[in-house]
Amino acid sequence: MTGPTDKARAAAPRRMHLNESPFPVPEPVQAAIAQAAATVNRYPSDFGPALVTEIAAYAGAPESRVFVSAGTNEILHLIPVIGDVLRPDDEIVVPDPSFPTYQKVARHVGFKVVTVPVLANGVPDIDGVLAAIGPRTKMVCVPSPNNPTGGLLSADALEKLIAGVPAHILLHLDEAYYEFGREAGGPETLPLLEKRPGNWLTTRSFSKAFGLAGLRLGYGIASDEALAEHCRLRRPNFSVNAAAQAAGIAALQHREIMEANVAAIARERDRLARGLSALGLTPFDTAANFIAMPSPSAVPDMKTALAQRGILVTGFAMADGTPAFRITIGLEDDNDAVLAAIADILKR
Repeated sequence: MTGPTDKARAAAPRRMHLNESPFPVPEPVQAAIAQAAATVNRYPSDFGPALVTEIAAYAGAPESRVFVSAGTNEILHLIPVIGDVLRPDDEIVVPDPSFPTYQKVARHVGFKVVTVPVLANGVPDIDGVLAAIGPRTKMVCVPSPNNPTGGLLSADALEKLIAGVPAHILLHLDEAYYEFGREAGGPETLPLLEKRPGNWLTTRSFSKAFGLAGLRLGYGIASDEALAEHCRLRRPNFSVNAAAQAAGIAALQHREIMEANVAAIARERDRLARGLSALGLTPFDTAANFIAMPSPSAVPDMKTALAQRGILVTGFAMADGTPAFRITIGLEDDNDAVLAAIADILKR
């Protein structure tokens, strides 16, 4: 499989808004999905033990502390029950801007989300996060790299976070872009998390680096077996389907393909960043598969301006209300098209 034809790609909008991989699913993974398709008259294994074994070996974690999920979003939607049943007057602390699911779950359940503006470089403000912890705080949730800004926590910042969150509060480290953070030289997080006396949970995804967004596959690693079982038993039954489980196993067994793709995306990301800077924009330093930046004052709604030129990006606001936008790294021609479109927009 080589992907869409050039003609079809030219006719379709360029999908640079959902942080998907631009590369086709590797052939061994496609083969595993096809083989699993013959079994879908039966329910899959609920807890995915074969997949858990592969994940544990890849992550360097005990199998008993690993659990699978239908994307990391499923785990975030379990926050109310993972966090000892959050009530309307309870709080979680998150950076701002950050992944919107925290706010979505809060609206459904009624607990309060306390937001802390990210630093000027787009990295979560750990001093601010720790200062925001109060008597009603039940969870602290910090992504690294942060979505939508791409900021990566240093080892020192992560150690400060781990040591500073009181032991009775659950610490959640959102690592949906873990492989990109690692490629960028970020710290290996599990050895640091293991130093924490209180409960912690890290969540990672197959949607980004492994390119399996359409199958909805993620996993969590918990501080101990009890928390992992707590999360495992609160998932909907059979939420990780047979094709996703087979694809995850094959992707991990052929992870050299993922590693090559991550390196290629990082090279294109850095090239795109240089091109955007040359146009007078100020992209944040990013360790993910996307680039974000404040919108130029002359074009506050860059999302709409690019959509009119057939390029889909994500718009968002910084904590102070400044409009910003995020571009998923595509193939070389996608990134060239973005630079050409923005150059044209800024000329008008």
